[in-house]
Amino acid sequence: MAEKPQPVQVLYCGVCSLPPEYCEFGPDFEKCKPWLIQNAPDVYPDLLKEGDAKEADKVSDKLQSTSISGGSSTSNPGEVKRLPGGKVKKKEKQEIIIEKVTRNKRKCITTVKGLELFGVKLSDASKKLGKKFATGASVVKGPTEKEQIDVQGDIFYDIVEFITDTWPDVSSFSTIGLHTRD
Repeated sequence: MAEKPQPVQVLYCGVCSLPPEYCEFGPDFEKCKPWLIQNAPDVYPDLLKEGDAKEADKVSDKLQSTSISGGSSTSNPGEVKRLPGGKVKKKEKQEIIIEKVTRNKRKCITTVKGLELFGVKLSDASKKLGKKFATGASVVKGPTEKEQIDVQGDIFYDIVEFITDTWPDVSSFSTIGLHTRD
């Protein structure tokens, strides 16, 4: 005769009340890590190694702050911004993206993104572009909610030279990316 099945004992996280296997998908995995290391080390063995690495980082940070390490640190720890959830906010890459979008088979719109990162006022830039190329130019919000300049017409290659001549700061330390989208 077969034995009667017994209920399964499930361990739940003391922080987020999810099973330990699902803590990483929960609301705050960073807060769960100490509890997981203590109560369920077999579920996330990488956390033990990570915990040892964090301890080493803390010691090296203390050494750098007291200047025992001997080397001068060029990175400023106050420069990094932390967002909720432990994510690090990265500084935006300073590049200009020029994109040509074709609509209605023959009509083109040239889009310029990233000029504002160089301190260029987009309204002034759109006026200059409109006058230079004798077309309509306007500042619009793009799909990522960032402002960009839309210029009517196919001025895809001419606009690069105009931007570098008009705003010398842009040409000195930027990457200008050219993309076509149909």
